[in-house]
Amino acid sequence: MADVGYQSNLGIMRHFLDEFRSVLRQETPGRIPRLALNYNRASLSLLCQYPNKKLAQLALYRGINWFIMCNVMLAFWTMVLALPESKNVIDLGDDLVWLSGMGLVFTKIFYMHLRCNDIDEIIWDFDYYNRELRPYHMDEEVLGWQRLCYLAETGLYINCFFLVNFFSAAVFLQPLISKGKLPFHVIWPFQWHRADLHPKMFWILYIWLSCTSQHNLMSILHVDMVGITTFLQTALNLKLLCIEIRRLGEMRKVSDARFHEEFCRVVRFHQHIISLVKRANRAFNGTFIAQMIASFSLISISTFETIAAASVDPKMAAKFVLLAMVAFIQLSTWCISGTLVYTQSLEVAQAAFEIKDWHTKPPEIQRDISFVILRAQKPLMYVAEPFVPFTLGTYMIVLKQCYRLLALLRESM
Repeated sequence: MADVGYQSNLGIMRHFLDEFRSVLRQETPGRIPRLALNYNRASLSLLCQYPNKKLAQLALYRGINWFIMCNVMLAFWTMVLALPESKNVIDLGDDLVWLSGMGLVFTKIFYMHLRCNDIDEIIWDFDYYNRELRPYHMDEEVLGWQRLCYLAETGLYINCFFLVNFFSAAVFLQPLISKGKLPFHVIWPFQWHRADLHPKMFWILYIWLSCTSQHNLMSILHVDMVGITTFLQTALNLKLLCIEIRRLGEMRKVSDARFHEEFCRVVRFHQHIISLVKRANRAFNGTFIAQMIASFSLISISTFETIAAASVDPKMAAKFVLLAMVAFIQLSTWCISGTLVYTQSLEVAQAAFEIKDWHTKPPEIQRDISFVILRAQKPLMYVAEPFVPFTLGTYMIVLKQCYRLLALLRESM
């Protein structure tokens, strides 16, 4: 398994756009330069949020990583201390939304700190097909699907990068219009957060909060992209597995022993994917739980506050609409990616059943194919245990529960 340092990650990101353009301009599908997961990991490493075995050996890097996490916790507690100063329901909702977001950021970067070595192994194992099953393949169908997945992952990352920066600008430029306010409602010792009492300290805090929050947004973007790209890579591997299984039916002129040998190689690939999903669920379990809880709270609070602020403060209502849209987009991306894994894992059973003339094979081969069909009928899912998995069904459940909570809050007003 490749173990790259800080300079190597910097080199990977320097070639990101060139590699993306080269794949985008391909007239015929070719081999992709590297898995998109490597770009996300490199970005996290450059943000000092990925202390794996190699980088953790650097004392400076390790110290910066701990400083960043302590900095996030400091910002979180200054926001908690400001809660009692909320003057009305709208201000309280605003504080709760940012607290939920900050809690999500800290949980995800903390779990990335704990699980980065496991994630390194997962990224390495996603290249199993090119490394062990078909090291020298030039099949256009396989290359086409790999190219499509690469473009989808990198295209999603580029679009999310610009959306996150637009969101960041909207958040941090708004206080400049409303004089005397920081980007977030916080409480600091000696009244440093008050511009009328400590103007110099106020602007230092403003710059510090802006830089900290921009770093946090970039960090959570790449943490989310690691998780979402894991989903998409799983779906791609399942698609390649289906292609390999269907190709087995075209091996008519080979002996049964040769057919069984190739079938066993494909079955090992299937077992590898199943094992990979289990390990990924363990590695990302904490971030999955945090995402599910934060999505529910952010959507519920933002929607309620939008209704409450619509007639009182249109600017705050617009702000809550933006926050709700961000939460919706984030949850939608997770659930759509999870649904791809769910549906594609069920296609494996159909692909095995469609092997041509498999019923004419020897009994031991028929038995093995039957086992594959039976196992593939149990779908693979990425799940935030003890919550429900990331699928479109879960997405609808979250929206229904948010609606019920919103209706209850409106009735209680």
